[in-house]
Amino acid sequence: MRLIEYSEWTPPAERRRRTEEQAITFDEFAREWIDKRLVRGRPLKDRSKEHYLDIHERWFAPFHDLPLTAITTADVERWFHSRPDAPTMRTHAYSLLKAIFRTAVARRLVKESPVSVEGATSRAVPKETNLLTVAQVQELADAMRSQHRLMVLLAAWCSLRFGELTGLRRRDITLSENLTEGTVTVEQAAVTVAGERVLTTPKSLAGHRTIYLPPHLIEDVRQHLATYTRSDADSLVFPGTHGRPLTPGQVYGHAPRFDKRGRQTHPGNSFYKARHQIGRPDFRFHDLRHFAATMAAISGATTKELMQFAGHSDIHVAMRYQEAVNDRKKDLATRMADLAARAEGARLT
Repeated sequence: MRLIEYSEWTPPAERRRRTEEQAITFDEFAREWIDKRLVRGRPLKDRSKEHYLDIHERWFAPFHDLPLTAITTADVERWFHSRPDAPTMRTHAYSLLKAIFRTAVARRLVKESPVSVEGATSRAVPKETNLLTVAQVQELADAMRSQHRLMVLLAAWCSLRFGELTGLRRRDITLSENLTEGTVTVEQAAVTVAGERVLTTPKSLAGHRTIYLPPHLIEDVRQHLATYTRSDADSLVFPGTHGRPLTPGQVYGHAPRFDKRGRQTHPGNSFYKARHQIGRPDFRFHDLRHFAATMAAISGATTKELMQFAGHSDIHVAMRYQEAVNDRKKDLATRMADLAARAEGARLT
């Protein structure tokens, strides 16, 4: 009676529901969230599920056995600041944790999200990449195994990701009859799921795109298709063992090996050997995409064009490449003045 008198009485069914909600552990809720998560109305791709579960296992262990309602802002702050050694991965894990609790709030399982560490999602200053020169890109391609040479060129001049390259089919490349024009269409990518390479659609809508081949690559593409790609439309342009998608290890290989005295015991192979040969053992395959985007920015691509070219859905990434060419502003201004002078000269004659 006293509960009714003080307006604190709730029906038994409501009390049971609240008790059950309070008993839900973070581990149970997070796994359900990953399993049932929808992106644009579609379930997560297997690769994304595997990635999120890996983060859950390796990063969220301190929260696993805690009731969802018991996790506090202080708990999250202690967890966040305990992993300063991996800032990029920590930010990624934090964003996932925030999304999980956003759903918990929406379902009224918790009153408010405890994931509110100040500055946790601030954009990290990207690591400066010392790009290759145009000549070095060609040297790198020439140092690769012949069947993988075109991968370097397409990554460097068409901004294709490794998974996009290894997912390319013959039907995705078109060449004009006179071999003066060509396109590459990205419709699928190879990813690793449970240790196996599988083909899937790009993660985002921005990943679906058609890129015009720079004319200087047309002959390289023609020769590769004629030499290494089977004639049927669904054949992979860069086939791996038994026609399956290439694995990173099959393309990257390993670096030259040295003994304790500095004597070479193995010359290395594939990409790691090639980058060593051109004097850039620090260069990553993914950096070829940075080269492509930078070349596009130098050539005058707008932010929207850069996003379409590289398959970016984040405008900030595209803008970074435009900022990277700021040191060319003086040169561009001089060129603009030359254009104006020529136009004025033509008007007076």
